[in-house]
Amino acid sequence: MSWFKNPFKKEEAPAETASGIPTSAAELAADPKMKGMMGTFFRKWKDPAFIKQLRVLAGHMQKDGVDIKDMKAVQAWLEKNKERVEKGDFEEESAQPGVTVVNSGPQVGRNDPCHCGSGKKFKKCHGA
Repeated sequence: MSWFKNPFKKEEAPAETASGIPTSAAELAADPKMKGMMGTFFRKWKDPAFIKQLRVLAGHMQKDGVDIKDMKAVQAWLEKNKERVEKGDFEEESAQPGVTVVNSGPQVGRNDPCHCGSGKKFKKCHGA
């Protein structure tokens, strides 16, 4: 029966891609080097300093026009900037100050009379 799939049959993991990077969970589990890297990542991902470093790198990648969701583009950028990453040369960009909002007239409260002259409260007329 070709339509029946045996749930107990073990499927062999597909071969690695041309780039040598495992793409499936089975490949990650099979490669001890990748397993160790993933373990290191999962141990560090709750560390605020590590998350800050990742955000800084992601910001610099986006500024350089790298699509963060494209793994090949990220790897190419990391190879290109390998020396700077190892030195820790990337600094967090200073946040731009917020824009101050200046109101030109008085604020209309919800219970104030509506500005259209209907005699209703603002919340019942134009505030809805």
